[in-house]
Formats: sequence, C-alpha cells, structure tokens
Amino acid sequence: MTKPILQNEIWNVLGEQIICKVRGAETFGRFAVVEEISPPNSVVPTHFHHETDEIIYILEGKYELNIDSKISVAEKGESFVISRKTPHGFRNLLETSSRMLAIITPSGFENFFAEMNKLKGFDLEKIAEIGKRNDLELVM
Repeated sequence: MTKPILQNEIWNVLGEQIICKVRGAETFGRFAVVEEISPPNSVVPTHFHHETDEIIYILEGKYELNIDSKISVAEKGESFVISRKTPHGFRNLLETSSRMLAIITPSGFENFFAEMNKLKGFDLEKIAEIGKRNDLELVM
C-alpha cells in the first residue's frame, strides 16, 4: 500500500500563490512539483539556481519569459526546460491570473517558497538570505 502524498500546502510568495503538489520528502529528493498562480501583470525577477533544473508547463494564461536574456512568450499548453545556472524570470502578460506547473529536480527548492511564505513585507536582504539557503540567486 502506498502512502498518500502530502499535497496542496499553499504558500504566498510576494503575491504569487504557490501550491505544493509533491514535496521532495515524498520522492526521496528526486523532484518536487508546485503549481504557481501569478496575479495580473505580476513579475518574478531574474534569478538562477546552481543545482536545480525546472520543467515548466503553462496551465492557463500567457507569460513573457526571460531565459538567458532571450525574451519569448508562452501560453497554455506550452512547456520549456530551464537548466541549472541559467538566469530566468517571467511576467504574467494578462489582466487576469495565469497558472503554471513546475517540476523541480532535484527537490529542495520548494523549501524557498515555504520559507518565503513566513516573510513579512519586502526585505531584499532577507529574500537573498532565504534564496541562498535554497539554491536561488537573484540577478541584480
């Protein structure tokens, strides 16, 4: 008999709603899965991961992607891979929410969202500290 997945923990990260579908603890650290709901016109700043790869699938909406300084647009049904050490960021292009699913491998980066959920206000220094602990480096 398999153990049920501890899913759907919800985190608020600077306006983005992150729904944890699968934590790394449930996959022996191989991967994690999160859904990200981006409010209208929201922006995730450019950053990169030293050890984490991401596979992104657009569930709904339209995003402008900045991957390694190349700008493109992705809509519902499209997917892309972001390899570790690749600077990337994105922006919801719509006046409504957009949604994406992210597979994170190996797992661990999902802990960034869990820690950020506890952060009160916008403190760039604390965001950078949380990022450093969880394999995220902001590109300034």
